[in-house]
Amino acid sequence: MVEAQSGSAYGNVVSKPRSLRSHQLAQLLGDWPSVSRKGPLYARLGLGIRSLILDARIPYGVRLPGERSLAAELHVSRRTVSSAYAMLREEGVLVSRHGGGSWTQLPQGRSRQGAAWGPAVWQGSGWLDLAVAAIAGDPRIAMALVKVHEALPHYLTHHGYTPHGLLALREAVAEHYTSRGLTTSVEQIAITSGAQQAISLVVEALSDPLDPVAIETPTYPGALDVLRRHRSRVIDVGLDDDSASLRIAMRQVLPRLVYLIADYHNPTGRLLGATQREELVRTAADCGSQLLVDESFAELGFDDSPVVAPLASFGGEGRVISVGSMSKSYWAGLRVGWVRADRTVISHLVEARATFDMASPVVDQLLAAELIRGGSDLLDSRRQMLRIQRDALVEAIHSHLPNWQFEVPCGGISLWVNLGEPISTLLTARAESYQIRLASGPRFGLSGTLENFLRIPFTLAPHDIVAAIERLSAVVTDVNRGWSITAPVGDTLV
Repeated sequence: MVEAQSGSAYGNVVSKPRSLRSHQLAQLLGDWPSVSRKGPLYARLGLGIRSLILDARIPYGVRLPGERSLAAELHVSRRTVSSAYAMLREEGVLVSRHGGGSWTQLPQGRSRQGAAWGPAVWQGSGWLDLAVAAIAGDPRIAMALVKVHEALPHYLTHHGYTPHGLLALREAVAEHYTSRGLTTSVEQIAITSGAQQAISLVVEALSDPLDPVAIETPTYPGALDVLRRHRSRVIDVGLDDDSASLRIAMRQVLPRLVYLIADYHNPTGRLLGATQREELVRTAADCGSQLLVDESFAELGFDDSPVVAPLASFGGEGRVISVGSMSKSYWAGLRVGWVRADRTVISHLVEARATFDMASPVVDQLLAAELIRGGSDLLDSRRQMLRIQRDALVEAIHSHLPNWQFEVPCGGISLWVNLGEPISTLLTARAESYQIRLASGPRFGLSGTLENFLRIPFTLAPHDIVAAIERLSAVVTDVNRGWSITAPVGDTLV
């Protein structure tokens, strides 16, 4: 059995088949006793491990530490660990083999809670999905397909493999960057199958395992998954309004890459100003770092949001690599993304893509090009819809959960809520009995932190948002009354 390597921030999060050592699991658990202020210690430990498994921070098929070793590391009795493991076995997230230890697994018919790839709950099932921050499609997308079908015969005379992407889409993306104040040529654009693949390609092509990569936390969980898989040495820095902490960390550790979201940050909604962008580019140049800027939410500013030019427009001599996507602004079912960088970087990315896939689907690319060039009315209505839904969510929280605190963003698709106490994982677990799907705060950071926070997207219709918050209020009441992971979970709403 190959043990997980140590020595990096993600060295203790493993890819199967692996084993977790006691000190690695302890680091992932963080301050696990405070997840719930009530209930037996073994139940709180079991809840912490359960969250790590369902959040994908521990893959399935991983051997957990022995009871005696973990008990010594956590300074608890062996009986506490034994009882926690027994509870997890009863829940179906752990299986023990005689003489072979205890191994993680997913319960039958379940997907990981909060995992980036997890499927949304189907509409009409009675569930309200607050875990996936994405908006539904629009009939105008289907209407745009009519023009795509008219253009398709021209492309059927070609084999369809375009590693750089279709010229028509690359031209549309380049023109859009230029209209935003960043002059861009077709040679600076590569098309990908979504922003997630774009991030993977950049990390794969421009960094080696154990290279230092700086991020702000909280952050996009998909980026954390990429860095974990690549075994990057992650330098996590607390998010602030002006990224001052990130710039300080960059000068201290000289990271190879810096991943950040400058426009309507996921999950906080923060928008970096022009001065902060210029300072980040200058710091990257001084440190020899490259900035990987996720612009997936750049189009989702509301009427009251300031207009800020793309981060790459502030100089840096090719040190800024921009990633964009159709998923957040148009529809997540349209798996088209892109990378904007200098020509040398684009060449490296296209070479690296050969290990992922050969090219993105032609029809999807044609549809994306049509929407980018003619979808301004659609985007305007999306922004208006999100603003209305944001206001409905703000009002619902103020009415039903007035002690929760948050900043109201001027764009994006979610609120980052401070719960006032470390109960995020517990809320996520209990919410299932009320048919609510949540992504707990720790999913957006490292090592079990962010238990005081919860991301709540405003992507549902206003009446569903109100219903979800009403149910969440009941969940909070249960937790405050001492509900623990060992309490029976019913199938009906309370």
